[in-house]
Amino acid sequence: MIDYEKLLNEEQLKPVYCTEGPVLVLAGAGSGKTRVLTYRIAHLIEKGVSPYSILAITFTNKAAKEMQERIEKVTGYTGLQISTFHSFCTRILRQDIEALGVYTKNFSIYDDDNSNKLVTRILKGYELEDDKKKSLVKEVRSHISYAKNYGFDPIQYRSRIMLNPRGDLIVRAYADYQEQLEKNNAVDFDDLLLLVVKLFVNHPEVLYKYQEKYKYIHVDEFQDTNKIQYLLLRMLGMKYQNVFVVGDDDQSIYGWRGADYTNIKKFKEQFAGCQVFKLQRNYRSTKNILNVANKIIEVNTQRMGKTLWTDSADGVRVECKECYDEMEEADYVLGQINGLIKHNNYEPKDFAILVRTSSITRPFEEKLNLYSIPYRLIGGHKFYDRKEIKDFLAYLQIMANPKDEENLLRIINLPKRGIGDGAIEKLREACQARGLSLLEGIRVLPSLNLPKAIESKMALFASVVNAITSKLDLPLDDLFDYVNEVVDFTQVYDKEKEEDLDRLENIDQLLTSVKEFVKDNPNVSLSEYLQSVTLVASDDKDDPLNTNVLTLATVHGVKGLEFKVVFIVGLEDGLFPILRAESESDLEEERRIMYVAVTRAMERLYTTYASSRFRFGKRERSVPSTFLKEAELINRTKFISIDDDDIYTRAKKLDFLKVAKPTPAFAKPSPNISGSSKDISGFKVGQKVNHTRFGEGVILEITGENADIKFEGLGVKKFNLRLAPITRIE
Repeated sequence: MIDYEKLLNEEQLKPVYCTEGPVLVLAGAGSGKTRVLTYRIAHLIEKGVSPYSILAITFTNKAAKEMQERIEKVTGYTGLQISTFHSFCTRILRQDIEALGVYTKNFSIYDDDNSNKLVTRILKGYELEDDKKKSLVKEVRSHISYAKNYGFDPIQYRSRIMLNPRGDLIVRAYADYQEQLEKNNAVDFDDLLLLVVKLFVNHPEVLYKYQEKYKYIHVDEFQDTNKIQYLLLRMLGMKYQNVFVVGDDDQSIYGWRGADYTNIKKFKEQFAGCQVFKLQRNYRSTKNILNVANKIIEVNTQRMGKTLWTDSADGVRVECKECYDEMEEADYVLGQINGLIKHNNYEPKDFAILVRTSSITRPFEEKLNLYSIPYRLIGGHKFYDRKEIKDFLAYLQIMANPKDEENLLRIINLPKRGIGDGAIEKLREACQARGLSLLEGIRVLPSLNLPKAIESKMALFASVVNAITSKLDLPLDDLFDYVNEVVDFTQVYDKEKEEDLDRLENIDQLLTSVKEFVKDNPNVSLSEYLQSVTLVASDDKDDPLNTNVLTLATVHGVKGLEFKVVFIVGLEDGLFPILRAESESDLEEERRIMYVAVTRAMERLYTTYASSRFRFGKRERSVPSTFLKEAELINRTKFISIDDDDIYTRAKKLDFLKVAKPTPAFAKPSPNISGSSKDISGFKVGQKVNHTRFGEGVILEITGENADIKFEGLGVKKFNLRLAPITRIE
């Protein structure tokens, strides 16, 4: 027999012992919800409930596997039905889909790639301009997925998008897509859930079979369920009412993909006699960290309410750091990390740097590379691996190397110019006949005697190429600005879409990085810059064998994870909360995202913001995040106007920010930013040094602890001598 009283606290015991009827567990961050689910199932089995009548549903295969292993370890039973919504529904359809009269049991399941190809093929059959068909695929797929998650067929969905100028086209494509799926005896991922609901509605005998089979139902991460998932759960559990759901409305951060945190309230209202339990005792974080989390989330009005508490110590005070700009912010964060590693025995894996949007990771990635700190990036590609960055640099690569055919083909039709594979092949044939590279051919396009239709399309690209060619003598940063202007990437990305706006911000970050590079390398050539980028990017690769790495991630990417030390950076209005959070509902979701970020921290929490940040093509003064005020980490009493031009000289004089008095960041105090006791007195201007990654360099200038060092191929880079892995060459 399991001694539950020894294994669980009083809050956890109550829902475990409540085995009959509907139960809602509001489980705060770090409160042991998985433990409660595991022992609740174990207790049911000990009471004599058949393991085969118990169903547990999670949101990821990884979570399902972990729960399966935990329950098997506690109970000794194998083969329990623990799966994701999609896996569970697939099993039902393999048994009973033929009742719908459309599919057979050997149906295919189309993944996103299959579905996108099908939509692409359907749109190709419509009378549309070629350059519009590809751009419509993503939009049509998004609408189809949304419609299915809300249970709308094409006819029902028509009334929902009457105001959309492409509404008729989307509905037509949806109807053709569904018709083709049925013809192919195939379903997509959204169908897996929707078809089970249809099966239960139209064939009560099938629903009855599964109601009898699964008399005890458990759902984890209930706040992340969407409308169709909630409907499925309600139908399955309506007979015996033994439905046990665990969730946290304060951690519902997936509204953008259909999750509906109000399902928690609906469950309480629609399952008669529902008992509600709260898990508020946190086993993860210190009191000071929880105090910040509670102050932030209690501002939200649309929540059921709970307050996290702990028996652990107060811990180190939560820090709030104002920085001049994004580069000082990165230096500060890495300095603190270095100090904690040297003086408090932390390891890289103990740290997480969290951002609201991946568009601001670039300064941190560059500094992590320069200081040889291994890291992993969660929630996006590393900066120089991002498509929009590769696309932009491709325009410069072909200028530096006119024979670079791969990069030319990458951007010949970006933005869309109607240049297809056939036109490219005609261009290649004409160039080969004259002994020209593709770029050389583009530069003398009229002499190639291409068909007029092809030449007119190619002429759009040729005009861009020739315009850039005429400006190659500009200073490098001005050249990049010109490329951005003449290519006009705003044609490629839709500013109304969050993902596309992030891509445009990434391009802004690239322009910023070039300006910083030119500042340190005034007479740098285009080839030298591209070589430097290639060198940094080539070293910026994950080592799959090294698990002791720092985590750099979006907040969404680390939900469910925990770290000893967390830095939440970029805490400025417009960044976090994000600029697009206009309604009160949007702002409440942003506040939940901040709450999730704070509650990832176990021992230490740092928050940072910059007085100015380069965004949307210019440097702008930043306003500290409203969340910092709500957490009482800063007190904004007044604002003063300053000019962008002198923001660096005046940033330290700003008196409208009163930052909480910091406590030591590490046990051993140190006056330097890195917290390192490394002796740097021996470093001199003109001295040769060795960097563990970039090899031999020469010190050009020393200012305090910082040095400008020139490396072959890398150019001039600024380093903090205490922090960087640099040694003198005697």
